[in-house]
Amino acid sequence: MDNLLQRVKEIDIRQVARDLGFDIVQSRRMVCPFHVEDSPSMVFYPPPQNEFHCFGCGKHGDVINLYADTCQIDFKTALEELGTRYIPSYDGVRNKKNRKIDTKSIYSRKPLEEKTYDFKPIYHEIYENFRQFCLTQPPTESARKAAEYLRGRGIDDWTIRYFKLFVIKNYGLTNDFLKTNYSIEDLKGCGIMNEKGNLVFFVHPIIIPYYQDGRINYLQGRSIGNPPEGASKYQFLSGVPRSIFNIDSIKKLRQSTDIYLTEGAFDCMTLVKNGMMAVSLGSAKIFKKEWIKYFKKYKVWVSFDNDSAGMKGADDLVEELINAGILAEKRDWNKGFKDINEYFGQI
Repeated sequence: MDNLLQRVKEIDIRQVARDLGFDIVQSRRMVCPFHVEDSPSMVFYPPPQNEFHCFGCGKHGDVINLYADTCQIDFKTALEELGTRYIPSYDGVRNKKNRKIDTKSIYSRKPLEEKTYDFKPIYHEIYENFRQFCLTQPPTESARKAAEYLRGRGIDDWTIRYFKLFVIKNYGLTNDFLKTNYSIEDLKGCGIMNEKGNLVFFVHPIIIPYYQDGRINYLQGRSIGNPPEGASKYQFLSGVPRSIFNIDSIKKLRQSTDIYLTEGAFDCMTLVKNGMMAVSLGSAKIFKKEWIKYFKKYKVWVSFDNDSAGMKGADDLVEELINAGILAEKRDWNKGFKDINEYFGQI
């Protein structure tokens, strides 16, 4: 199965999209089948990356995700059908008929209704009381390690105070506090608890709060250094649409002000500390069309990480912004460093 998974992931995602009946523009774009739109917002990243990302709704994934979600089937079924259709030597389902793709019923011909997320006012309260509880807890070894890690990343006391960062000092006590004071339904609804009813920031005790209109409307967790095997460095809220970090800072600036748009929140903090206006997307692959309005009157400098995903994401986002009538350019920092935070830590 592992060998099949790897081989299927190498099937050119654009060929699969064409075979599903989609029209691909300039070999890299198409109208997204997962939300209603008139212009092509879904971008393909050909092999070896072999993924898709929609700049309209934020959906992204690999060739298996595209096939499974388009056909409305589960991951395992999609994996086996792709193996049967595209890998001649694979005979795992040779006695089964290939799915007949009816292009007339694909979402792009009958778009799904937009799903809206119901953000309840109590979610602000949960986030803010979560932060306050963590701040009032006595110091722990976890907190000491977090402070040491942040200092090593150039995040000083001023930055911590300015952006109101905090640390989960005791996971168990914090978990109990939230369950004692709020319903499981609300805790899951605001994304702070997973389906099992536990705080999602199990290995991500450094918490970055996102503010909008003066209140916390999103949270992002960061591991202390490299995470355990199988975990990512960052943990976002479960099932809650992403927000923009530091968005309040750019809402009332003068026209044509330079705004830096970074991949990571720490990079954003570093630029602000050095006198620049900046916001963070939290990812090189996610930008929603609804965010365009925040940047209409500014000059945007897209400054992502110096890796393949960051550079490709920056190129695509600059194109997206320019197409929306926004003055935008890519800003590359010294290529000897992996990101803005490391660059400023060495100069």
